[in-house]
Amino acid sequence: METPSFTKTANVQLAKAMMDLLPPSASITHQYATACQALHLQREQVVSTLERNWDLQTHRETAREQLVEYYHQISSPPVSTIMVAGNKWLGSKFEWRDALGLGRACKDSCGRLELVNIVYNIGVASAACGREVISARRRADSLPEAKNYFAEAAGAFDHCVELVREGGFDPPYNPAKVNMELKEEALQALSGVMGAYCMRCFYEKAREDGKSPGVLAKIASQCSLVYDRASELLKDAMAAGGKSLQRWMTGWRVYIDAESSYYQAQARVHAADHAKGGEPARELAHLKSAKSLLDTVYATSNSTSAKPG
Repeated sequence: METPSFTKTANVQLAKAMMDLLPPSASITHQYATACQALHLQREQVVSTLERNWDLQTHRETAREQLVEYYHQISSPPVSTIMVAGNKWLGSKFEWRDALGLGRACKDSCGRLELVNIVYNIGVASAACGREVISARRRADSLPEAKNYFAEAAGAFDHCVELVREGGFDPPYNPAKVNMELKEEALQALSGVMGAYCMRCFYEKAREDGKSPGVLAKIASQCSLVYDRASELLKDAMAAGGKSLQRWMTGWRVYIDAESSYYQAQARVHAADHAKGGEPARELAHLKSAKSLLDTVYATSNSTSAKPG
């Protein structure tokens, strides 16, 4: 199962920048200085977390919680007034670059780029948590838990779209001058993929619960349709995003298409099971269709561009 990777950032002298906001005549209280330093250290922890690949994270749920806590800090007053209200009061520039290092680092002086990237990385962390849960599957509630993580990731990517549309960037938002993950089409594609993963969890839980073949056939068919929609969104993102998104998402789309075929094959198998005994001709037709689809999945999984889950 494929999930996106963290975008990257560099350390900034956040505490000093916030202290410099006070006029020279103002006295710096111990409480204000402590709060500035605490926010600075919190951001340093986030930077350190994002520099490590997810597989190298020691405390993975903690990494996700760090991102969520930092988001709450910078999106709430009084910090939001300074950092993300579309002003230029803060003397530091926040610098972000894409996960694969395919483009130039992007800079922003009001904190909007910072906020959107943090929300994006919360989505990345949530998706990775869901992937781990569904892979390990150690508990009876693993599939619902994984589904919740993927739903949270989809919500984070949708929220990124909302933030991008609201604007407030300095310099103004330009799809050609932000890290590629923040292009609106890319975010919509990621949300669609997470929705497909949610549907996968729903189907597999129904199968574990012993639902009837007729019910499973309908759920598997719907799952395939959701994967198809995700594939179309990936296609749109690659068309709009140029070579960088094509390089990132081409193999991913191959995998998503294979998953769609797989769940359509499962729908046929369940439909054949549902027809068993009373409708032999229909049963055979469903099984032939399932075999054809699974042959396609097998061929795709052996290709160099596919990324099987």
